[in-house]
Amino acid sequence: MQYAWNKTMIEQVESNDNSFTGIWSSVQQLECGTLFLNPNFLDDLFFNKLTNVSCISEQMIEESIEKFQKNCLRPYIYSINYPEFENMLEKKGFAYYDTQYVLKKSTIPTKKSNCIKITPGDISIWTRIFCDAYECQEWVESVHAILENSLSSVDYYMDESHSSCMALYEKSSVLGLYCLGTIPNRRRQGSASSLIDFALYEVNSRNLEFLMLETYEKDNLLKFYYNLGFDMLYAKKIFTI
Repeated sequence: MQYAWNKTMIEQVESNDNSFTGIWSSVQQLECGTLFLNPNFLDDLFFNKLTNVSCISEQMIEESIEKFQKNCLRPYIYSINYPEFENMLEKKGFAYYDTQYVLKKSTIPTKKSNCIKITPGDISIWTRIFCDAYECQEWVESVHAILENSLSSVDYYMDESHSSCMALYEKSSVLGLYCLGTIPNRRRQGSASSLIDFALYEVNSRNLEFLMLETYEKDNLLKFYYNLGFDMLYAKKIFTI
């Protein structure tokens, strides 16, 4: 699989990703990497991760492992095209776990979809959709609190049937699409695709460069996004112990 290793685009996407993740998780800058932790989201590899690694430092890895373990979390470490760092991780007992693919699209669809931008009164509905879609009902209180605190900085949407949800986050001339999910009994009916179409119109109306989203190899959704016209931008390998 070929990737368009465009340094500028990678920097834009990582800036967007890190800023959004920092809204949902606590963030700590280590020696040459960024650590995100949210102990309320046990074993979640998006909200709990060491990423942005720019040097090979065993001390930083030991420090991050200690912080993960202190919060009863499994360590997830991301690598972007950094084989020397990955070799060091493997020597320290880490193993490859998954790949996160970063996709982009800027083409505007022929028809704008309708969706609902939530207000404070809709937080419980969005939270219910998200937790049902990701099968994480134990997160309800934490997600609800995050939305209450971030409604002014993140745009949260749901479809009109209250079946699918997404978060849109604007930073670095990119619109990041996060938390896209559909409740199990309403999947394969087009509601998530409609939200994506709406997000693409937002890219155009806000004069941004492109829409980006991330998906994991284990989720088996690459074909779905390719069929919607997304292109691969780059990938991040994920290691754990």
